Amino acid sequence: MYIMTAFLAVAGIWDHLYHRIPNLLTAVMAVFCLGSNLVCGGPAAVPAVLFKAFLTGLLFYPFFAIGALGAGDIKLLSVCSGFIPGGRVLYFVFLSFILASAFGLLKMMRRGDMRKRFRTLAMYIKDVSSSGRLRRYHCSRESAVRNGVALAGPMFISALLGIGGLY
Repeated sequence: MYIMTAFLAVAGIWDHLYHRIPNLLTAVMAVFCLGSNLVCGGPAAVPAVLFKAFLTGLLFYPFFAIGALGAGDIKLLSVCSGFIPGGRVLYFVFLSFILASAFGLLKMMRRGDMRKRFRTLAMYIKDVSSSGRLRRYHCSRESAVRNGVALAGPMFISALLGIGGLY
């Protein structure tokens, strides 16, 4: 988990500054994930790690499809799930999203556009529910960057809380 946290620190800084997570960083992190699981659990641990990573990516792909999460966030979540023991993955993901939500609310409060953002969300939900079709939530990359929250930072904080014994 310490290796994962070090990578998350780099990813968090990169995500905050450039609003993206480099594929190379995620790939190197995946190699370390497989390597550490191979050393600690032997060859039998590798299929379980790959399955957890695949399942995590599959579960969060719909959020990417509508624009709620970026591809880098999904890949980072997938790789992190390989580092974390089975039952603790849900705690890690849940706490990451709670922290990201809190940061998002603070961002909206600071900018004074909370009412506008919740109205936009309500219109999106109404449109999707009445049409029965999913569509992208943000209209443009600029809107996603301006209104979104970099998830790698909350993932880093969640990992630190996990190391500290919260979950």
